[in-house]
Amino acid sequence: MIDSLRGDLLVKGEGHAVVECHGVGYLLQISSGTLAALPAQGNVRLLVHYSVSVDVRSGQSEHKLFGFTNAEERQFFRQLIEVQGVSATIGMSIMGAQPVERLRSAILNGDESVLRSVKGIGPKLAQRVVGELRGKLLKGPIADPLAVAGTGNSVRAEALQALVSLGLDRMKAERSLSQVLNDHKDNTPELADVIRLALKNQ
Repeated sequence: MIDSLRGDLLVKGEGHAVVECHGVGYLLQISSGTLAALPAQGNVRLLVHYSVSVDVRSGQSEHKLFGFTNAEERQFFRQLIEVQGVSATIGMSIMGAQPVERLRSAILNGDESVLRSVKGIGPKLAQRVVGELRGKLLKGPIADPLAVAGTGNSVRAEALQALVSLGLDRMKAERSLSQVLNDHKDNTPELADVIRLALKNQ
């Protein structure tokens, strides 16, 4: 399996890029966010998701490489395509619709409208994506901050670490947390609730 590619960027265009490694040009499907992050030319490194699909009628297989600038983006893509009805093509469309941190926030807050705005996603599929991924995201990116509870860190510090791990800008996360804690200074919510309220302020 190909995990990553490092080489010269030969071509980049809407939805794709070609990276040459040791004389071989690899065609990778990429999101608009990845496209914007790539330089005009030069040496690049992309993490790769390798996909094989088989046409049940003809028996022919199709092999595709999907490129990502970092592990968080690739992991989120892999979580998306685990949802029934989300093909790799639809997954890339979702990835290109909004930054990953915005998509995560929308899913955590149950905001299906962000997903419904993506071509190919109807209300039922958007609901399924939110329903299946919300729990996974809560257990994944914020699992580490929750695990250190009781070690002396304050709720604020743990919540800040969780928000930053979700991709939020640290200064924005701090302002959002300050607002939440000020609004609930008489009765500080549980850590998970503080994180959710802070996400809603974004």
